[in-house]
Amino acid sequence: MIEGSYDAVKDHLDRLITSVQRELDAETEALGRLERHDVRSLLSNLIVADLVLANVLLGLVVPEYGIYWITASFFLYVINPFLLLIPSAGAGSVGSSPGAGTRITERLGEIGLADHRWLIARIFWNSFFINSQPLAPAFLAVYGLNIVFALLGDFGLLGWLIVFQSAAIMLFYLAIAAFRPYTGGFLESLIGIQNEVYQKIHRHVEPLWKVVLPIGIAAGFVALVLIAAMLMPGFTLGVIWNSRATVTGLGFIPVLFILVCQVVLVRYAQGESSRRLARQLRERKVSTLKKYVQNPLLECRKAIDPAAPSSLDQYACAYSDIRATFFSSRVYRVQAQDLAGSLPIWVVVPDLDMLLNPETIRILDERPDSRQIL
Repeated sequence: MIEGSYDAVKDHLDRLITSVQRELDAETEALGRLERHDVRSLLSNLIVADLVLANVLLGLVVPEYGIYWITASFFLYVINPFLLLIPSAGAGSVGSSPGAGTRITERLGEIGLADHRWLIARIFWNSFFINSQPLAPAFLAVYGLNIVFALLGDFGLLGWLIVFQSAAIMLFYLAIAAFRPYTGGFLESLIGIQNEVYQKIHRHVEPLWKVVLPIGIAAGFVALVLIAAMLMPGFTLGVIWNSRATVTGLGFIPVLFILVCQVVLVRYAQGESSRRLARQLRERKVSTLKKYVQNPLLECRKAIDPAAPSSLDQYACAYSDIRATFFSSRVYRVQAQDLAGSLPIWVVVPDLDMLLNPETIRILDERPDSRQIL
């Protein structure tokens, strides 16, 4: 091995170390901005307190307040995903990659989307559930009140539909907060259950019905909650709208006022929860980059020596793991979004420039066990 080969490897390592340090500096700077950006400003606290007080007073003087709140809550559930599509006025993105999503149409064909569909599906799965988690505290409060109003009011069968629908939504978000289905631990637990079931069936440890029946019941319950939480709110809203004339016509004015209040209160709670989550993700990314990328690269840089020919082989073996970990840490980016310059929330979105790079997606698909920041 000639001396120039070792010099080329050292230069390559120096460029990698510089790139990782640049990423670490950007994350550290973003963490500092997150620490300084407190959504619980004095003005926000006053607005939230006023809205809560206004709803308490409205509930004391308006006999139909319960149905107004319930109707507004299902409107909220329907429109909440679309609030993410409103362009931010000033918050912009936190640590976003410049040019993300450019030339998407051309690059989709380059990466062979079908060949990596499960990896891409898993990335978007993770993004959906991690962004749903900060909604859990607010939605538990909103739909918990739905159940209280439905049980105390005279709604007949409609009341039980409201209770069922609200309970399904609460269970859905409780499950996300408890099980965190975007984490590697959740997927590993599913694989563990699958292996255990496989062993029990094929080794005849237990009768088949004792293995299949609990799984069938659990799967049916999960499917019922998913359908009720994700597909039925629009149906329930339609039933309320058609059966309760008090929420139509001029009755929609208090519904609209309460809906605006719910949007503000939910965004306020979501903003603080998502800020904490964004901080945790960035801290985990910094820790992962230092421990599994930067430090191994520095060790490789010191170990490369023409007097030790095996040092290049050791570097080659370690490089694939280091590279996969580095790419995995950059799959997601944290983006801040606000409403008219206020009520900021932080969302975790896939970095399209990473996903639409053929080399990156191939490496990530080959090393699905590389360390994640989620």
